[in-house]
Amino acid sequence: MRAQRWLVGAAAAAGLIGSAWASPAQDYMLYCMGCHGADAQGVAGKVPPLAGALGDYMRTPEGRNYVLRVPGAASSVLSDAQLAAVLNWVALRFSSTQLAGDVSWFTPDEVARVRHTPLADVLATRREVVRLLAASGDAPGLDY
Repeated sequence: MRAQRWLVGAAAAAGLIGSAWASPAQDYMLYCMGCHGADAQGVAGKVPPLAGALGDYMRTPEGRNYVLRVPGAASSVLSDAQLAAVLNWVALRFSSTQLAGDVSWFTPDEVARVRHTPLADVLATRREVVRLLAASGDAPGLDY
């Protein structure tokens, strides 16, 4: 029993609790799937799809900023490392055809710098980001 408490305490101190116990797929299932769905398709008119869209957002600083500041990311209980891992997993699993060959993966440092400033107007920001993405290539739809 004492050894177990020591192990849990050491893991917590090392920042391993959470990320060591669940894979990005499991974290998606536990924390994202309830809104975005099993196939990351979202809910029409209510929750945007990640499938076929996340890779587009990852192409630009504005798109990345948007993804990390939407309410689900900004207020997630996932650690910065877990959120980065989940977003990268979702991009590979559900948005791989949108990923450029030189895509920059989300990192825990990037997530930590950006996510804690939630968007004031999610829809207006989304529309502006989509407009910018469309000017430089493929873009998700304006509405969801």
